[in-house]
Amino acid sequence: MIHALKAMGDYIQTQRDESFLTQIVENPNSNGKYKTVLVILFEKNGDQISYQKIAMEEFSQKKLTKYVYVSGSPRGGDLTPTSKITKLETTYPRIQKPLKKLVDKIVKKDNLTKEETIIAQIYKLFQDEDLNKQIYQELAEISYDDNAILTIALIENGQTNYVGDFNKFTESLLGKYEKAFYFKKSYNKSERNSISKNNTCYICSKKQKKIYGYVGTFSFYTLDKPGFTTGGFNRGEAWKNYPVCSNCARTLDLGRKYLEKNLSSRFCGINYFIIPKTVLSADKEREEMFELLKSLEEKKKLSLQKDNQNSLSRAQDDLFQIMTEFNNYVNFNLMFYEEINSAFRILLYVEHVLPSYMQKIFAVKSEVDKDNIFQKLKSKEGEFALTFTFNTISDFFYINQRNKQNFTKSFLEITNNIFTGKRVSYELLINRFIAHLRDKFVNNQSYWLDNLKALQILKFLDKLDLLNQDREEKNFMPTVDSEYKKDIVNFLEEHNDVLNNNSKKLVFLEGVLAQKLLNIQSNERDGANPFRARLNGLKLNEKLVRRLYTEIINKLEEYDKNYYKQLEQLIADYILESNLSTISNSEISFYFVTGMNQANKFNFKNSEEE
Repeated sequence: MIHALKAMGDYIQTQRDESFLTQIVENPNSNGKYKTVLVILFEKNGDQISYQKIAMEEFSQKKLTKYVYVSGSPRGGDLTPTSKITKLETTYPRIQKPLKKLVDKIVKKDNLTKEETIIAQIYKLFQDEDLNKQIYQELAEISYDDNAILTIALIENGQTNYVGDFNKFTESLLGKYEKAFYFKKSYNKSERNSISKNNTCYICSKKQKKIYGYVGTFSFYTLDKPGFTTGGFNRGEAWKNYPVCSNCARTLDLGRKYLEKNLSSRFCGINYFIIPKTVLSADKEREEMFELLKSLEEKKKLSLQKDNQNSLSRAQDDLFQIMTEFNNYVNFNLMFYEEINSAFRILLYVEHVLPSYMQKIFAVKSEVDKDNIFQKLKSKEGEFALTFTFNTISDFFYINQRNKQNFTKSFLEITNNIFTGKRVSYELLINRFIAHLRDKFVNNQSYWLDNLKALQILKFLDKLDLLNQDREEKNFMPTVDSEYKKDIVNFLEEHNDVLNNNSKKLVFLEGVLAQKLLNIQSNERDGANPFRARLNGLKLNEKLVRRLYTEIINKLEEYDKNYYKQLEQLIADYILESNLSTISNSEISFYFVTGMNQANKFNFKNSEEE
């Protein structure tokens, strides 16, 4: 992971020609409301500096390292002579504060550099009361739309030098930025600095003049508890744990920003990164990594322009499809994480996911999506098809949902097993499915689509051969002596990936029969169906299933509408061939309600039994 970040940082510097300064500067127009830049222009003629004019220019993203805007505290001011104008009377003196701080440091020197002399002269001009008022007045008279940014620049030999062209300002910023790698103000005085000289950097494996101990590109380990450092209770000895040189620390930061911008997305409400890795020899790895990153960028741009029907999540920028477009000389690590109050916490880290395996996952997804049971579904908006994504699974595990028990850990275990080809707990899935469906059932909420999603998950995992369910019971083949029975048996065979034993088929068919009764009862009693209460809130077991069979038939006879004797005969046959003790109560309940939701698949042509 760390070395992959280093490679990304190197890529940014060599391929994109980006400097460490890009890590520090902020975009003053990040909200798109600061489109105007007012530049107080000074000019150098010989050894003299003079005020020239106020120039107005359009904000340019390409000039971020020229403006060098870095916000500071409300009282201390921004860190460079570039500020966003809030009120001119406060912003104008605000841009002079960084000049004063720098001048206060350099005036004590005997010999000033050319740049230091220029900065001192510009500050001196601001101290001229008449000129100060003149500049302020000229600024106040300029009209512009929306908001503006205020900065300074110097014209020398026809060239305009902005704040970022002065090394004194950039060196100061880089120094403060780098200080975070070895200094912690909140620590005890004796532990605030973690720095060593002439030691070997863990990242580049070279001996360096300075080694830092507080490099926290991502907070994979904490120094806030005793025992996490080699020096025991002294956090100042952290450099012994994770020694990083200045250049590598900066490069890792570049890599982190690249990762966050280009290789991150959302997955079922959880943040994740994909981290590519080549499996080539060391001498070719750097070159191939650069080519890989370039290819990933291009493929991501193309994927954003495509329809995301074939995605594994509902996110617009699903990165999983991109992973399939490589050969196995590349593999990917997946990091799922959360950030709370700036604390970085890894939720799941999946290693060595091959493109060929991702291709298999997508192929299975495509096959499951084409299953007839998920096609031509009807809603108020019209006809639709149900497509599988990992959100289909997460919907049963209540990721980041209010007023719901959170099963994120279980969901991530399933995610890990799918991406690593390990068996998924069938029992866990069934328990979650039926708990979710029961909740909807008892609250009279629609649950037919949720039930279909559960079936889709089972089919998806079964085709990947990842379900650890028992299939010891031999399948019974009933006698088919009518078209109606043939339709039922064909349905059971078509879906024998989920209805894979006699007991499941039994409770499924009884669920169909129960729904037929509820439909008749609803028509007879103006929408009321009191028999629903006999289903015990979908908390079913073997005893209830056997009792319900006779109760349903009796009720149908009472209404004189028992059109389902062939179905009842099939159920009776399966009762004789099944051993309900081989499946759990959760399975009984789940396959029963599945039958209820598929009852419309088994309709009679007439209102009488065929």
